[in-house]
Amino acid sequence: MRFHALLAAFAIALVPAICAAQDDSTSSSSDGQDNAIHAITTIHDDGSYTVTVTDPDKHSTEATTYNAAKRVIERIEYMLDENNVLVSGTVYGPDNAPAFKTTYKHDDSSRISEEDDYTLDDQLIRRFTYEYGADGKMLRVHAYDSQGNELHENDAQPDERQSLPRTH
Repeated sequence: MRFHALLAAFAIALVPAICAAQDDSTSSSSDGQDNAIHAITTIHDDGSYTVTVTDPDKHSTEATTYNAAKRVIERIEYMLDENNVLVSGTVYGPDNAPAFKTTYKHDDSSRISEEDDYTLDDQLIRRFTYEYGADGKMLRVHAYDSQGNELHENDAQPDERQSLPRTH
C-alpha cells in the first residue's frame, strides 16, 4: 500500500498541481527570465500538505511536508542546476536530522528519468526510474533496491516522501 502511495505521490508531483497554490514574486531579471521566488502549497488526500519554495537565484528548492496536525513530517532541500532543474537533495526527518541524500538524472525534455537515493555516507539505498508517454505524462515508476532488483508492492519499503518540487 505504501508503494502505491509513493508512486501516486510522484505522479502528482510531476503533473500540474491540483490543489490550492500561492505564487509570490520577489525578483525579476533584466534579461526577461522569471527569477521570482515561487511558493506552492499542495494538499494531499490524507490531509497532509507540502509547502515548496523555489528560489531561482539561489538555485534551490525546499519542500516541507506537514501532517494534518501541522507537524513537520519531512523536509527536503534540493539543489538546482543553472537551468533550475533538480540535481540533488538532502532529505530530513521529522526531527530535522538528515536521513538520506538523493540525486536526479533527466531526459532530453528535462523530466526526471532516474532518482538515486543514498545513505549519508554515499551507499546506494534504492533507485527509481520514470517512464513517460508520447503525451509527456508519466506512465509508470519502477523501484529497485541497492542490488538492482526490482521492488514490487509487497516488498518495497520506500520513504514517505509526498512530492517532488516542480521547477519549471
